Amino acid sequence: MGEKIVLDSQNFAASIDRALISILRGGIIVVAAEHGYMYACDAFNQSSVAKIHQIRGDEPRTACQVMVGNISAVSGIAQDFDEQWQKLAEKFWPGLLTMQLMKQPALSWDLGDEGSLAEFALRIPSRQFLLKLLEQSGPLAVASAAMAGQGVVASPNNIVAGSEIALEIDEGALPIGPLSTVVRRSVIGTKSALEVSRVGAISLAQLQSLLPDISASSA
Repeated sequence: MGEKIVLDSQNFAASIDRALISILRGGIIVVAAEHGYMYACDAFNQSSVAKIHQIRGDEPRTACQVMVGNISAVSGIAQDFDEQWQKLAEKFWPGLLTMQLMKQPALSWDLGDEGSLAEFALRIPSRQFLLKLLEQSGPLAVASAAMAGQGVVASPNNIVAGSEIALEIDEGALPIGPLSTVVRRSVIGTKSALEVSRVGAISLAQLQSLLPDISASSA
């Protein structure tokens, strides 16, 4: 395990700088999202992404999620971010809404799936340190700071750590809360209707109040 910083108001800005340096050097950091600690690295650094999967013991072709710091960054990495997605983003981001989007064809990354998946999971988090970091770092690949299948890690004491971790940002115990709601196309690669594949913090009714045609997945 590398450096550990216990975050407070006095070292907030300096900790952002330290995290950025670690990411730019190809390092993996541990950082808090809304209700759980995450491993995070540069989404375009395939070696670092692979190390996250190794630490977690993920099955082959498991993909990391991607996080960005603002809506304007989405069109550069997703090819199907249309008016419907834009409405959802403006209403529910930053927050617990995950969008399953198609990547831009020219994008050079491997989130762990070896390019086998037609879509990737994208979110803008509301946790202030992570959000401010993302605004400067660009897209980060993230995964729960736990062994595969063990779910959310809400306490820094339960983080699966190793020599591969360059920096841990300790924000103490995190509040228990729901997972993100996941929305995707009913047919990948088309302009098909949107559907909810997992209901979490945002209800189907909340989504339908904005886009009435959204439905629950039949799968």
